[in-house]
Amino acid sequence: MSSARGKARILFVDDIPPFLEEMRALLEPHYRVTTSPSPLKAAELACGKRFDVILTTLVMRECDGFQLIRRIRGAGVSTPIILITRFGNANTAVEALRIGANDYLAKPVEPAELLARIRRALEGEAMPPGQEAEPFLTQDAATLRLLEEAGQAATSAVRVLITGETGTGKELIARRIHRLSPWGAGPFIAVNCAAIPQELMESEFFGHEAGAFTGAQRRRPGRLEMAAGGTLFLDEVAELPILMQSKLLRVLQGGDFQRVGGSETLAFNARVVCATNRNLATEVREGRFREDLYFRLRVIELSLPALRARGGDIRLLARHFLRRFGQQATRPDAALWRWMEAHSWPGNARELEHFIERLCVLHPGKSAGVHHLPDDQRTPTLPAPAPELDARLPYSEALAAFRQAYFQRVLAEEGGHLSRAARRAGMDKGQFHRTITRLGLR
Repeated sequence: MSSARGKARILFVDDIPPFLEEMRALLEPHYRVTTSPSPLKAAELACGKRFDVILTTLVMRECDGFQLIRRIRGAGVSTPIILITRFGNANTAVEALRIGANDYLAKPVEPAELLARIRRALEGEAMPPGQEAEPFLTQDAATLRLLEEAGQAATSAVRVLITGETGTGKELIARRIHRLSPWGAGPFIAVNCAAIPQELMESEFFGHEAGAFTGAQRRRPGRLEMAAGGTLFLDEVAELPILMQSKLLRVLQGGDFQRVGGSETLAFNARVVCATNRNLATEVREGRFREDLYFRLRVIELSLPALRARGGDIRLLARHFLRRFGQQATRPDAALWRWMEAHSWPGNARELEHFIERLCVLHPGKSAGVHHLPDDQRTPTLPAPAPELDARLPYSEALAAFRQAYFQRVLAEEGGHLSRAARRAGMDKGQFHRTITRLGLR
């Protein structure tokens, strides 16, 4: 891989100027080199310009190399990264690879070794274990912490339950856990539990022998068997019928199963990751999900926040989806960007992706504004102006009316933007969202 002007572009980050100059002198005969003594400015450079390889040292005063890598990967930049450090060991290397580095090099740097590592990165070798084909893009601090927890959970056989609204990216997290895990080289078998007819569910999970039922002309492996040596991802696990829950629990407890119509006992050898958009604790209380299975599946729970709680990610994701369409991408104007950032996106990232795709199909390569929205979206769904309060009401009713009117007006005057409205109300975003939801304003 090289740039269109011949030499590949290298970004080198370190806060010791003499070392930067030493590396520039080494690399400039071979590459186009940009150096930065500031890792925070380097993160902006990496997100705004195209580089072919990024090299960073670990120990820096402004922020360390790990933090720089997290910032770059969190912004969706997939440029190969090589970490260089004098202060490290095998654990440092594992951590670097886990958070998204492609390679690791110890000081003192041997020129020939450094050039060889750069060539290897340019040729696309040694991709990091956790790099997704479709990356999970975020700049949200809470979501970045969740990605870190997912990486930590991946290193063991512990079962993980991923919760979150539809379209928040639960399968992306499951695939990330798979790639970072010791089973990453094995298969990733995804099962949409809501899409399997109940009468076929046992055969889909366990497989069947020839002649097990009408139409079973030959032996067929089930999803449990296909996942051997890899990860079994049970999406929408709350949709499993109670009988199937019991059979799955038996597999998890005993570690074996039989095909439908068979007598051979097969070992179950796969990592289990589940996802649901429902509250499983509520499902347990209401008798729709087995409590013992719930506790077996929920050793670690990762709760993905909705896109409306990650307001800073809306523009990041929209730009990512626009880049996917290349030359046919629409160019949103300032008003449309404001509309996107104010919209609540009940379908989360998936809804945003489909929205961008629609714009690019209907208005390819053109500027798009609010007037290009469908009729049902053109008028923002903002709360109505606050009514005048009636002093004749009892205090409790007047207080409730004031609360309703106050939050209506704050939302309306902030254009429906949750983060700004929450700041104005002196509340954190989660508390504000829960309040307006209780009041029926969202």
